[in-house]
Amino acid sequence: MSKSIRIISPAGALDADIIQRAASHLCILGFTLDIAPHAMGRWGRFAATPDERIQDAIDALTDPTVGLVLCSRGGYGMQQIIDKIEQGVCERGYNGAAVCGFSDITELHQLLARLGGVSIHGIMCKPIATLADDDEPLQALLRLLCGEPTEYIVEPTALNREGETQGVLRGGNMAVLCGLSGTPYDIRHTIEQDKQQGKNTILFIEDVGEYHYKIDRMMHQLRLSGVLDSISGLVVGQFADCEDDTEMGCTLQESIAEVMNGRDIPMLFGFPAGHVEYNLPLPFGVETTLSVTKKAGRLACSALPLGLEPRTP
Repeated sequence: MSKSIRIISPAGALDADIIQRAASHLCILGFTLDIAPHAMGRWGRFAATPDERIQDAIDALTDPTVGLVLCSRGGYGMQQIIDKIEQGVCERGYNGAAVCGFSDITELHQLLARLGGVSIHGIMCKPIATLADDDEPLQALLRLLCGEPTEYIVEPTALNREGETQGVLRGGNMAVLCGLSGTPYDIRHTIEQDKQQGKNTILFIEDVGEYHYKIDRMMHQLRLSGVLDSISGLVVGQFADCEDDTEMGCTLQESIAEVMNGRDIPMLFGFPAGHVEYNLPLPFGVETTLSVTKKAGRLACSALPLGLEPRTP
């Protein structure tokens, strides 16, 4: 049986018109889709009350007809409710659906990793509503939703470290990941879970609007917590609106590379994903190969088992 997409708004509010346009666009492209009852509301800076957002998320992650849960936007709000979502999903039974989103949705990526699911770090409703059909971030997402494997070739940078590794991609927004330290959704637990299943972990990081020194602080938090010694590869995405601080004595990207000194793992800098318009989707939780040479970086990911089977538009 072909599965459907459901749009939820578990964090910040988004104009109902944008959500409806995104839904219409996906329907025109052949997908079966519905919108959660409280996805288009507004309750202060949030889309709905905590209880309403919790209920929409639980319903989407336990309905056996849903193959993909598309978050309308990030913003803020997941940390208020993530444990309640997990409790409800575990009581009713996780349906295996993937989640698509980024930014604050990093918390849902971590929850699905904890539940043994897969997810997509990718565009949400506004880009889906506004991008042309031939724009690559949308095309790449559609290929993922249609069950195709993913392969990206990225131009080399001076900070790259050569090598090759196989594992599963994890991570997302650095500030959110560091905010989960010490909780059940700590990236350290995800890495340990991967290890117990015989898998390496490749870490992806990105951020937006943070000071250079705060990025450096978060990198050292990951270092001191043992995360950076436990991964087999690093993919550094876009750090939008994060300006270099001349008093740090190096660029922001160089700060990240410096913290990684002494670790003999492949590192790919400048991957086009994050809080930028050209935001390529990344599958989390499936078999992935990261290969970095002098000529290019290559990221190849297995297909996601979503079961959407879109009809021909």
